[in-house]
Amino acid sequence: MSTNLPFAETLSDETRRHCRRAAIASTVSGCISTQLVESNAAIVLFLTLLGGSESIAMFSSSIMSLSGILLLIPCAAFAARWGLRFTYGISCFAGFFGFCLIAAAPFFGARGKYAVICGCFLYTLTLNFYASTWYPLLDNILRKEERVPFFSRMRFIYMLFNACLLFLLGKILGAGRSLWVFQGVFLLAGIGLLVRKFCMDLLPMDPAMRRESPDLRKSTSLCLHNSDLLGFSAYLCCLYFAFSAALPLTMIYMKVVLNVASGTIMTFTAIHLLGKLAGFFLLGSLGKKYPMGFQILFTHILALFSVGALFFLAKGGLGMTVLAGTAFFFLGMVNAFLMCISAVEMLALATPGNKIMAMAFCSTFISLGTAAGTLLTAFLLGRGYLKGVRKLFGMTVSGYQLLPGCCFLGILLIFFLLPFVPAMRRMREEGKAET
Repeated sequence: MSTNLPFAETLSDETRRHCRRAAIASTVSGCISTQLVESNAAIVLFLTLLGGSESIAMFSSSIMSLSGILLLIPCAAFAARWGLRFTYGISCFAGFFGFCLIAAAPFFGARGKYAVICGCFLYTLTLNFYASTWYPLLDNILRKEERVPFFSRMRFIYMLFNACLLFLLGKILGAGRSLWVFQGVFLLAGIGLLVRKFCMDLLPMDPAMRRESPDLRKSTSLCLHNSDLLGFSAYLCCLYFAFSAALPLTMIYMKVVLNVASGTIMTFTAIHLLGKLAGFFLLGSLGKKYPMGFQILFTHILALFSVGALFFLAKGGLGMTVLAGTAFFFLGMVNAFLMCISAVEMLALATPGNKIMAMAFCSTFISLGTAAGTLLTAFLLGRGYLKGVRKLFGMTVSGYQLLPGCCFLGILLIFFLLPFVPAMRRMREEGKAET
């Protein structure tokens, strides 16, 4: 058998099937922690209960992306030098202790909010070790044609799990037992990280992965000279900058200005996860019927209208509830599409022999866009620029509503970057070839 054959091709169908199940199990057990921090609703509400301010709550939504900017590439170099298994092991154990600290926050009294932030920092900082190993591990067990179906199925399963979990949490919050429920959920999330490590240990690894260069300068230079990877990364950075802050800001707006109950906000969060669930389910069939360029274009248009809908949220019963639920649902679909699209394209565009760094490089651009958007919003909140009401085209709008409007304009302008996306170029070339 040829030594140049991809490692996944050397595995039997039965072995790859068992590996895919183990990979899905690792995400189900570990994604509770990711969703609690990434979706931000649980952290925002927990900080509010502990006396945290609006700006601290908004800042918490930027911690994951901020740590990604600083550490994803160094962690990739660490993984190349010390190996994938040792690297994700550090992440799982440190994340477990981080969530134990978050769960223990009420015991710190008035300083409990700082314990939550520290726990989030510990988890998100070490999450980068996991992120630098996850996609290279999957590349060992997935054939090219298996990538889109696997990612859509895997994320469909874990989003179904998370949507049910957060919907149940929202119902319990309405009964007034939120503090103890949050502590239990955070502790459960920490234990799930230990289960994640056990499942990842079951995945085989290509010995060639250990031969990737740990030289940070050399591997980063390869990424910078990969024009397709660079163009796609830049597009994702701008898109995440334009819409990443819209959802957590809207949750703060609903809590602080519209006085929406915590249980209702958690229900909206569950709806958002249901949107992700629907997105992962649909992408499994869309990926078989339509080229990647079409998937990216559709996702961009859906992001445009979903963020724009948040601008029209105002006081009012059923109308606001329906609009908010619809916007949250379709924003969830956008997130699902982007997660799968970015994962598949990163694997496709990575230079052979430099995949660990390529994944980290593209993910860093995503984190850069997300952090810039959320930190800018946290600054505006802290300075009080979003408080009060303003007149706009004859309408009275809250300052909280103006930011989603700006995000809408940003996403509209980013249409001009689509020609630099490799998948869009491939779609145009295939269209010309057919004619």
